[in-house]
Amino acid sequence: MAKLVVMKKGGGGRVAINPDQVTHVRSATGAFTDVFFNGQQVAVEGTFEEVVALLSDQNRRLPPGTGEQSEGQRGLAFGRFDR
Repeated sequence: MAKLVVMKKGGGGRVAINPDQVTHVRSATGAFTDVFFNGQQVAVEGTFEEVVALLSDQNRRLPPGTGEQSEGQRGLAFGRFDR
């Protein structure tokens, strides 16, 4: 099963991105970042640093009760299900 990171889109709504498919990430105007994958470009909310951290984090979740999560991480990422 694919690992997906769910993020808010720049124009509204949400998008689920498979970090393994991302080819590159580019900062954009304002509080947005462009993510490129499979010939597609998606503007997501968040700074360049926040987006790169979410896409490159291997765990994608903090264990319950271990510090504060930023708003960008709260309930927006899913890990891999092992079967």
